[in-house]
Amino acid sequence: MSKFFSQVNHNGICVVAFNRLDKEANTLATGVLRELDSLLDGLIKDSAVKGIVFASGKKDQFIAGADIDDIASFKNAAEAAAGSRAMQAMFQKVSLCQKPTVAAIHGACLGGGLELALACSWRIASTDEKTKLGLPEIQLGFIPGAGGTQRLPRLIGLAASLDMILTARRVDGSRALKMGLVDACVPNGLLQAEAIKLASKMRPANAGVKKSIARIALEGNIIGRRIMAVKAKQAVTEKTKGLYPASYKALDAVFSGFELSLARGLELEADYFGELSQTSESRALVHLFNASNAVKKHPYKDAGKDRFGDDLTVSSVGVIGGGFMGCGIATVCADRGIRVAVSDPSKESLARLMKAAREFFFKKVKRRRIRSFQAESCVAQITPQLTPAGFNKLDVVIESVFESLDLKQKILAGLEKDCGKDWIFASNTSALPLKDIAGKSANPERVIGMHFFSPVDKMPLLEVVVAEKTAPWVVARIVELGSQLGKTIIVVKDSPGFYVNRALAFYLAEASMMVAEGVAIDYMDDALTGFGWPVGPITLIDEVGLDIGTHVLKTMEAAWPSRFKTPPQFKQVSDSGRLGRKNGKGFYIYVDGKRMGVDKQVYELMNVQPNRSLDKEDMINRCVLGYVSETILCLDDGVLPSPYEGDIGSVFGVGFPPFLGGPFKYIDLIGAKEIVSRMKALESKYGKRFTPPSSLIEMAESGKKYYPDEKC
Repeated sequence: MSKFFSQVNHNGICVVAFNRLDKEANTLATGVLRELDSLLDGLIKDSAVKGIVFASGKKDQFIAGADIDDIASFKNAAEAAAGSRAMQAMFQKVSLCQKPTVAAIHGACLGGGLELALACSWRIASTDEKTKLGLPEIQLGFIPGAGGTQRLPRLIGLAASLDMILTARRVDGSRALKMGLVDACVPNGLLQAEAIKLASKMRPANAGVKKSIARIALEGNIIGRRIMAVKAKQAVTEKTKGLYPASYKALDAVFSGFELSLARGLELEADYFGELSQTSESRALVHLFNASNAVKKHPYKDAGKDRFGDDLTVSSVGVIGGGFMGCGIATVCADRGIRVAVSDPSKESLARLMKAAREFFFKKVKRRRIRSFQAESCVAQITPQLTPAGFNKLDVVIESVFESLDLKQKILAGLEKDCGKDWIFASNTSALPLKDIAGKSANPERVIGMHFFSPVDKMPLLEVVVAEKTAPWVVARIVELGSQLGKTIIVVKDSPGFYVNRALAFYLAEASMMVAEGVAIDYMDDALTGFGWPVGPITLIDEVGLDIGTHVLKTMEAAWPSRFKTPPQFKQVSDSGRLGRKNGKGFYIYVDGKRMGVDKQVYELMNVQPNRSLDKEDMINRCVLGYVSETILCLDDGVLPSPYEGDIGSVFGVGFPPFLGGPFKYIDLIGAKEIVSRMKALESKYGKRFTPPSSLIEMAESGKKYYPDEKC
């Protein structure tokens, strides 16, 4: 009896349904692959079987890919390459089978799942929005290892393949059909019947994808392919800054493999897969994958079931404040089908919000992601109001106004009168402690923090902040709302700045100190982007907004005056009317949203000459280790429930280099002893703000790690 597969015969067509009852996801673990291999041998030999359909027994999932734990367990590159070759050989059996094989795809078809589909004679996908096809391996620091880099380019072409492989882009059924990735796209109710029809006939030898003139011109000759390879490498270098080796190996596997036979191309792919599985970058990225799963298991997961049952879904949201953040929150809610009302006393502010929302949704229309009527429907989900009338009857109200404690308390007091029994008040404050916002509340147990990151539609993180009196059911429902919005969520305890902004403030303050010391703004930013941050610290201040940044820095200085330091000249810059990108003027000048260069007047305002040349390593250590140190203290203080939240919050919230795995994984990679040594060197030069946390010193002395079970 099969542990993972069920078989049904339809007049000689065998439908093989994959369903891992031991896991939520259909993943191709070692035991699964062993059974699949044996099953394949039997079906190929069975003369009664005329065709094979691969389907799924799970509701909205085909195959999610290989088992990450199996990949992480490989002891060396040779062992990983052997594992890759074994999987390639199995899919080669499918490819060389003398019977028609069909992949009937509904739901997620990723990684090894898509590679299995590529080996089939035919592929058919459902039209359901949950159907997504992709090769996400690059996000884990390696490349597809079961034929993806070889079969995909031969099917849909080099350019389209590189787009999927290098970006981990996922395509729906209709897009896959246009690309030639699948042969048909039908409603899910018809999927199996149509797949059975395809399995009754062999694929004609000439049933390939029609090639465009552009594809023939570029890919049809070696000169065109070399031009493509050079441009692709330039694009990869510009995007990754050379810090992600998997992208370069993917390029080589695709372009070199295209010139070789399929067999030799598969050999090359397996070798590269083996090498990459053992890199520190891959281990850090796999760590982030595991951390993302770990933070979903927060202690509030089952809270609220006695109140809401199994359905904590939020259907109505109110947003107080129609500014930049309020607009982003409202738009994301509407995009996810949540009815949202926005209150702002300014008609002009509401008009700008509605205009921005229309532009957001119709940009999707232009990119052919949705249709015009869907865009109109999304815009109609947003109701602008001059007052928050009726907000006390909504499920959740999110306050997103200026960082004034009095104002936030006043808004809360006005809304919580006669509110519904399940009503929740969430603040999007950047740094003010929740206990202060709820200090005068009649219902402090319903007050919680929802810290979004700017821009809301692009930044994946949501920091849910739990105050001392916040009820567990409130946390559970707000986490559910975050999930509805498609966010990666961390749950942290209340503190000035919470976790992300608290740690980030130390990073930004140190960068500001160096600018005040005479380090050029662009030199500073270049040093940190060279380390792996997506933008430099001074650019980040402009992105966040000098008004918000100034408030956060002031809050931190008041909370930790003995170890938090900002240059006094920073006030002159913020008082000059500079808001950063928002009004086109900050430390940099912006024209139509595009950064044009450093605003030299900033140096005059700070009364400094940008002529000091600090060692880049010293600059990086001052910024990064200040950040890392405060992250450790957040864990020690109980703001972070575990190191996992610290790593996820840093990478997804502020762009800590993913290939380093987050601040805690970074300590494990470098070693606590080395981090302590670097911090003590900085302490001797710059003062007590670089004193290593006592817990880090203890780790250095004992040789312990934050993740002792993970490879570094």
